[in-house]
Amino acid sequence: MTRGYHDIGGASAGEIPIVELPWLQWEKQVEAIRNVLGDGTRRMMSLDELRRGFESFGEEKYRSYSFYRRRLEAMLDILIEKGVFTREEYEAAVAEARAQWEPAPECAP
Repeated sequence: MTRGYHDIGGASAGEIPIVELPWLQWEKQVEAIRNVLGDGTRRMMSLDELRRGFESFGEEKYRSYSFYRRRLEAMLDILIEKGVFTREEYEAAVAEARAQWEPAPECAP
């Protein structure tokens, strides 16, 4: 049986650095949202669905994303798949949020 690109258990990968890194704020937010979506009341997304989501990215995307970026992208894909919102609605919301944070253009004298 061929092993998936995401299945690295038992493979020789060299030393594993054991360093406690602080969580970035957006990583905490991703984890909080995942917990809310998967809690006993909402049950909008299971860990199995999340895992299926990021294991289906393809090797290049999977390897280029950090752990929390994979989680975020998988959550978005699953919510879109379930019809919670569309890709277009998501992209419009992101564009609107980014526009609020962009600096105002310089005024000409």
